[in-house]
Amino acid sequence: MTKPESSQGSPGFSSKALEDRPVTQKLQTNLVVLRGTTEAEQLSQILSAVYDAALDSERWPEALQLATIFLGGIAANLFWQDPVNNQAAVFHDWGDNPSYVQLYFERYAALNPYFPAISFVPTGVVFSGGDIIPHEDFAQTQFYQEWVAPQGFIDVVGVNLHRFALGVAAFSVRRSRAQGFVDDEMRRKMELLAPHLQRVVMIGREFDGIRSKCVSLEAVLDLVTAAVFLVDAAGKLELANATGLALLKQGDMLGRREGVLAASDRTADKTLRAAYALSGTGDDHAMKACPPSIVLTNKQRERYLVHVLPLCSGARQTGSLGHRAQAAVFVRKTEVPITSGIEVLAKLHGLTASEARVLQAAVALGSVAEIASSLGVGVATVKTHLASLFAKTGTHRRSELVSAVAAHGNPLL
Repeated sequence: MTKPESSQGSPGFSSKALEDRPVTQKLQTNLVVLRGTTEAEQLSQILSAVYDAALDSERWPEALQLATIFLGGIAANLFWQDPVNNQAAVFHDWGDNPSYVQLYFERYAALNPYFPAISFVPTGVVFSGGDIIPHEDFAQTQFYQEWVAPQGFIDVVGVNLHRFALGVAAFSVRRSRAQGFVDDEMRRKMELLAPHLQRVVMIGREFDGIRSKCVSLEAVLDLVTAAVFLVDAAGKLELANATGLALLKQGDMLGRREGVLAASDRTADKTLRAAYALSGTGDDHAMKACPPSIVLTNKQRERYLVHVLPLCSGARQTGSLGHRAQAAVFVRKTEVPITSGIEVLAKLHGLTASEARVLQAAVALGSVAEIASSLGVGVATVKTHLASLFAKTGTHRRSELVSAVAAHGNPLL
């Protein structure tokens, strides 16, 4: 097998691939600004844009642009994909070719060999394309030859931000041939960004489509379905929306102690107060010291997730707040986590990404020829993977594979 061509030159701001593509004046400015600063200053600028995007989704392109430059990539997106139904959506992107994005939705989402394996990666864990499928094998796929290679891409680095009942929301950055494969430096930088992106994506979905319709933050908060509280650096409650007031009245998870928004659980309360203090420093990166989500449980044993957004830096300082608030606290009931039988079997028996794809297709489709056609591979390849699946799972025919998937699946699915 032929390994895809790659230049292992130094990635980053001097990447010729990045500079050769059409750029806006804003990008030129960002390139100049980032080149002339330390990594800490670069990170501060990027995180300011990322956290601003939580309240104003129109800022996402700039935030993704800065992140792409910082990581040494050529294009980035925030996307969702359901590997069971082969559906996908791009929420925000920078550097993507619109015609290829449309082709992905129409044809190549079903041929993407990274799925369903990517959806099995725990949230917050950084992965590269080579972690999912060896580069040599990936280069032989129809997806690579018809969709990836024509765009000049060679590799991808990503992180899952949230898992839904069906599908996963993730952040990914593509590398060009000139930039080479994902390296340790790119992984390290992605690990710096990952917890902030997790926090912001969970908060940002509350505001999408609302902010532009309202003038004041008070009007926005009353339309947000999650409970939202505005607090100062000590946690003193400044404002709450209707859902938040109802949650305080309920009183079994959150309450006011001497005017401070406090959690009933001691450990959660300690973490929450630390987040308040960090949000008041004006350093968005300081929020990395707190987990992206804080877990609360009510008397009915229902789980809620708490996310804290700092408000005292970037455009958030002038977001029509009209308050001394330095942090916004979002509280939402968790979605029920559902694990498919395919994921359980894949982890239990150490299935490769390609074997997991064939297993998923074998459950949904009829003949070997149909599986091969749906995956864009040859019949012989499917037979090879089926033989490996039988050996690893201790089964002997496809009907037994299907039964094994059903037996290990979540009954709520």
